Amino acid sequence: MTFACTIPGDPRGKGSVRVYNGRAMKDPKTANYMARASLAMHEAHGGRPPIHEPTSVRIVAYLARPMALVPKERSRVPQPPAGAFAAPAKPDLDNLAKCLLDSLTQAGVIVDDCRVVELHMTKLYVAVGEAPRVDVRVEVAPAYGASPVGWWAR
Repeated sequence: MTFACTIPGDPRGKGSVRVYNGRAMKDPKTANYMARASLAMHEAHGGRPPIHEPTSVRIVAYLARPMALVPKERSRVPQPPAGAFAAPAKPDLDNLAKCLLDSLTQAGVIVDDCRVVELHMTKLYVAVGEAPRVDVRVEVAPAYGASPVGWWAR
């Protein structure tokens, strides 16, 4: 079984819970992004049952370019590439992974994010003229070792 989805908008990592006057407060921007991501994943999943098997997840996050990295015409200074390229900037990959894996669980694509046994992530700035987004692909992981089929269902 394979699942693929594109989540439009600038990617956002899972923020930490802050405590004010003894009350735990979640970041509202993170909650909003997770709700949008879960909705996009739920619509793309189409009401199929959740995946129970060990899964492999591939995530490619395309961040919006800062204005300093937009190529300028008629410049004598070396310019950044027009295509997508590595983005060594916030959000951190681990926080982005937490947010998206929790959204996969909320959307009912996978039973629990503990079922993810392989995770491949890439974080890039978008190519010129493209919109920021996240591409997510989930598939049943290949069998590892000599375990009998169905060992995870025990």
